[in-house]
Amino acid sequence: MKLLNMAPPPSTTKSSKTTIAYATDPSKITMADKIMGALSILMFVSTWISSLLSPFLLLRALYKGQYVWANIIIGITLVAYAPGDQKGPMAQEFHKFVWYYFPRYFQSLTVEYEGGIPPKKNSDDTSTPASNQQQQQPQQQTFYAIHPHGAFSFGWATLFCHPDLEQVRFCFAPALYASPFFRLFSRSTGTPGSASKSEMIRYMKLGNDIALPPGGFEEATLTSPNHDRVFIKKRIGFVKLCLQHGLAIRPVYCFGEKALYWNLQGGFDFRINVLNKNGLPAIVTWGHPLIPLLPRSNVDMKIVVGAPMVMPKIEDPTNEVVKQWHDKYMAALTKLFEDHKESYYGPEIAKTTKLELW
Repeated sequence: MKLLNMAPPPSTTKSSKTTIAYATDPSKITMADKIMGALSILMFVSTWISSLLSPFLLLRALYKGQYVWANIIIGITLVAYAPGDQKGPMAQEFHKFVWYYFPRYFQSLTVEYEGGIPPKKNSDDTSTPASNQQQQQPQQQTFYAIHPHGAFSFGWATLFCHPDLEQVRFCFAPALYASPFFRLFSRSTGTPGSASKSEMIRYMKLGNDIALPPGGFEEATLTSPNHDRVFIKKRIGFVKLCLQHGLAIRPVYCFGEKALYWNLQGGFDFRINVLNKNGLPAIVTWGHPLIPLLPRSNVDMKIVVGAPMVMPKIEDPTNEVVKQWHDKYMAALTKLFEDHKESYYGPEIAKTTKLELW
């Protein structure tokens, strides 16, 4: 399958409207970087998949009398669910490893912000790089809505490890958050959370900033290398919660996410309305030609964090008010895409490229 012509190196795509917070230099990415990046991504994806199978792996180990493996799984579970902070020295070194090599797997990767880099809460100015201090202003509690979900949410995963967002609680499917392997992996590399409604409300009441791919399994199902798609028309709940608790919303778009994997197309009614509705993923993917579990490496990734959409706090918003703000959000997300598509795709492809709202 022919891939779209991707962006030039990050240094040539800087917009006066955005701040480039992070950019890899393609000329300095070595083969060793690529290999280590592939290793870090394999750990991420394999941990994601094996976590959902962990109960069955434990039962199988017990049934087969493989008590060493059973004890390992139980031990990981106990550590994953241990209370308190798990950012000890080993976890910090692991985080540094993942953050350094993960972005270097791709052809290039940039992270840009509209409206400035978010300030780090409860931190001294001396701990913040001087280049960022001028952009740090008091801000409303924030919800980062990340699109598109893609097959394995690599844009979400990049921001999850990003030092600028280390205090943001990154939420994902409750079943995955409850599973021990990925729970431990995510607690070692960032600040994870459950995307269940009750937990989201609790995080908001605690004053946490939150990040979430609101398109969920449905947006993953729609992934196509040939289309920019988001599943958002029926995703109104997060807007209502932000209104009720007074959070600003920052739309985030990850250019390049769609090109990382081939995904089976068609049958969307059944895949979305039956499989996804019952909490089942409905993707059939193929990434790297030799190691399908890995994404394609010859892709430029550009993650753009939009400016905050300031929201009022309304404890009991009407359906009409929620819809008005949801429409504003969809318009802000579309504008973010339109403003940055040319710098990513180039002028010719950008002319015919539109963001599909499902």
